Amino acid sequence: MQAASSAQLALPVDHPSVWTAGDFADDDSWLCYLSDEQAGQLLALVAGGEPSEVMASSRAAMASLLPSFVPVVEQLKRDLRLRGFVLLRGVPVQDMSQEQAGMAFWAIGLLMGVGLTQNARSDLICPVTDMGVRFGYSEATTQHNARGYQSRADLNYHCDPTDVVALLCLRKAKSGGQSSIVSTPAIYNEMLRAHPRQLELLMRGFPYDRKGEESPGEAPVTERIPVFRRHASRVSCRYARSYIIGAALKLGVDLTSQEQEALDCFDALARREDMALKMSFEPGDIQLLNNFTVIHGRTSYEDHAEPELRRFLYRLWLHLGDEAPWSEECEAMRWAFARFGKLGLNVSQIEAGQMARVAASPDKLAAADAPSNQ
Repeated sequence: MQAASSAQLALPVDHPSVWTAGDFADDDSWLCYLSDEQAGQLLALVAGGEPSEVMASSRAAMASLLPSFVPVVEQLKRDLRLRGFVLLRGVPVQDMSQEQAGMAFWAIGLLMGVGLTQNARSDLICPVTDMGVRFGYSEATTQHNARGYQSRADLNYHCDPTDVVALLCLRKAKSGGQSSIVSTPAIYNEMLRAHPRQLELLMRGFPYDRKGEESPGEAPVTERIPVFRRHASRVSCRYARSYIIGAALKLGVDLTSQEQEALDCFDALARREDMALKMSFEPGDIQLLNNFTVIHGRTSYEDHAEPELRRFLYRLWLHLGDEAPWSEECEAMRWAFARFGKLGLNVSQIEAGQMARVAASPDKLAAADAPSNQ
C-alpha cells in the first residue's frame, strides 16, 4: 500500500473514479446487458437447485454452473476498480419466484466476492422494502436505531460499509424511488480546491453509530473513521451522516459548528445537479457500487396498495478479499463500520455458529469462501 506524499496531498486526484454526471451524457458504457445465454443459465440454476445448496456453493462450483458469467464478472470488477459503478440489466426475475430471484442474485454475487451479513438478523440477502419504520436525520428519529433501507423515506447520499454493494430490483414503486450516485473523488477534488479547511476536518473523521446491533461488551460506536483517505494515485471515502449523528448522540458529545459545516459542505456538493448521475431501476436490474469511491441516495417513494406489487429489492454486501484496491484500505476504513455484532460474517462463519465479533483478519475472512484449487 503506497501512501500519498505531502506533495501529492496538495494535488487533485487524477483517476477514472473522478467523474460528474455530464461525463455520461452520451456514454452508456456503465450499462451491461445480460445475453440470452446468461439469462438461460440463471433460469436453469434456480429451477434445478435448492436455496441451501446455492448458498453453500463454492465460487468454483458456481463458475461451472454459470460459465458464461465468468468473463462478465471480471469486467464488472474492472469497472468497479476504475469508474466505481455499473448497472447489470436483464436478470429474468419475471420468470422467477421471489426466492428464486434471491438465489440467482446470490449466485452472481458469489462469482464476484464473499457475501457478508448485513444486520442483527444475519441476513446475507437483505430485503430492501418499506417495513413501516420511521427514518430520518433528526435527533428524534436517530434515537430509534432505524435503518434507511427499511423505510420509503428520502435517503441522503451515503456509502454502505463493505467493499461493494449490489442491489437487485424485483419490483418498482408506484412513483419515486429514483437512485442517484456521486463520485466521492470528485467531491474531494472540489473540496481541495474551494473548501480546504472543511476537507481537513473530514479527513480526521468521525465515530459511527452501531445502531444497537453490537454484541454485548462491544462499544455502541466505532473508532474514528476518516471521511476521506488519500492514497498515492486515488482517494477513498466512507460517509453515512445518520451514523455520524447517532454516534455523537450516544457519546454525549455534540458535533462542533466547524464539523457540522464540513458535513454540510460535503452534502451540498453531493446534491449539486452536475455531480449526480440519476438512474431509475427496472425489474431485473443489478446496481453495483464501489463503496470507497461512490455514494448513493434515493428519493422517497409512494408505494402500491397491494402488497404483491410493492417496491422490493434485494441487497448484497460483498467483500473482495485481497483484490486491489479494496485490500489496500486500512482496518478502520474497511472494517470498523462493517464488522461487529452479527454483521460482517460469511456463510462459513454462520454455519460454524460464530455469531460474535470475528477476530480473524480480513484475508482469513475471504479465504473461508475462496474457491478451491482442487
